[in-house]
Formats: sequence, structure tokens, C-alpha cells
Amino acid sequence: MSDAMQTHGAFSWMELHSGDGSKAKAFYTDLLGWNTEEMEMPGMSYTVIANGTEKIGGFPPMVVDTPRWLPYVTVDDVDARVEKAKSLGATVAGEPISVPGVGRMATLVDPVGGVIALITYEAPTAE
Repeated sequence: MSDAMQTHGAFSWMELHSGDGSKAKAFYTDLLGWNTEEMEMPGMSYTVIANGTEKIGGFPPMVVDTPRWLPYVTVDDVDARVEKAKSLGATVAGEPISVPGVGRMATLVDPVGGVIALITYEAPTAE
């Protein structure tokens, strides 16, 4: 797990919500030399993006009206940070959820319209 995945306030992951993960994968692997690998998750296969050996993001299999990159920021407590964000004028676009093997996350729209995801990663398991 990288420092960004353990540091409160650090950008730690990026997802491209495009509706066409295969086309995005072909474009970015050719343009930037990224590697990808398929990761099986509950109910879906998720394409992980790696820059060399560092995992940096993904292409989730989802249908969207407007393709966009979604940045994830590591936080100490997703639920507490969502409540604080709401008190500061944000709206919740995606309620906090737990994803086994990943962590707890939520998506917010800040008071100026910016979309951002908050995440608290699960502690790594000993292998």
C-alpha cells in the first residue's frame, strides 16, 4: 500500500468513468504506457491501472452520461468526513459504502460543483 493510501488528505486513486473501458484502456496504455490488469470484485471485473508496478487507478465497468475522471482522496474516517462536508455545504452524490478488500468510500459534490471521492482503505493483510 502506498503512502498516499495511508495519508489523510492525499490524492490516492483515479477512476475514469467512461462507459467504454476497453477504448479507454487502449488509448491510455498506448499514450502513457500504463499497464492494466483485471481484478475480480463482487459482481464485476474491475480494470486496475498501473504505472510500472504502482497501482494508480482504474476503469470501472459503468455506464455514464458524461465521461469523467474521479479523484479519490484518503481520509481518516469516511463517515465523519462526509458529515463534515455536508455541514460545509457539500452534497452527497454517493453514500458511504464498504467494498470488501478495498475500504470504505463516498462521493461528494463540493459547494462549487467539484466532484470528489473520499476513501479510507482497509489495512493490508499479512501474506
